[in-house]
Amino acid sequence: MNVFPAIDIIEGKCVRLTKGLEDQKTIYQKSPVEMAKVYEEIGFKTIHVVDLDATLGKGNNNKVLNDIRESVDIKIEVAGGIRSQKAIEEKLKEGFDIIVIGTFAVKNINEVLQFDDVILNKLSIALDIKDNQIASHGWQQTNTTSLNDIIDQYNKKNIHSFFVTDVANDGMLSGLNMHTFQNIKKLTNKPITIGGGVKDILDIELSKENGFDNVVVGKAIYENKISLESLIKFNA
Repeated sequence: MNVFPAIDIIEGKCVRLTKGLEDQKTIYQKSPVEMAKVYEEIGFKTIHVVDLDATLGKGNNNKVLNDIRESVDIKIEVAGGIRSQKAIEEKLKEGFDIIVIGTFAVKNINEVLQFDDVILNKLSIALDIKDNQIASHGWQQTNTTSLNDIIDQYNKKNIHSFFVTDVANDGMLSGLNMHTFQNIKKLTNKPITIGGGVKDILDIELSKENGFDNVVVGKAIYENKISLESLIKFNA
């Protein structure tokens, strides 16, 4: 198992949202580039970076993302507002290693399924669960598309992974909703990254015990609920 520390960006600053709500954000002192360097120095091999402005359709932080890419030599999983093949290809050309797509993956399944393996191998399909439905557009909308159908379609392709977030718990420090994650794990043999609500090191231990491949940790780091030294010990 690996831990992916998170860097969420709004207007060039490190933030964490509560339940994905922009009006419930906390801004942190260190810049995104500074945080990326901290994570690299302590030994993390992959970081999870989200452009929340792009997610919410309020511009983008492309310059900051590229500054992060140029500042560290570790892998970067990038997410936020990536909603076309062109956008995916641009992120790959810019040197990002894993591209997370949610809205685009749900709304344009047939198009994404036609991508060649060069792209598919880099894609993590985001399954953002809100009220037992798939959420999209920065978690502001829910979709009636069957979760089982979405997973079944992508199971047939050589995607990098599924990225499962429990929206209700995200940024709440309330603990991982292992029931939701386990239900999805039963539907696929693909690698799974989970996130949303990590509160302490016990959540990380539980994730490893339950066989998940990667765990994203954000607010628990920024609020000093978990030390980076304790997290790095879990990395495979």
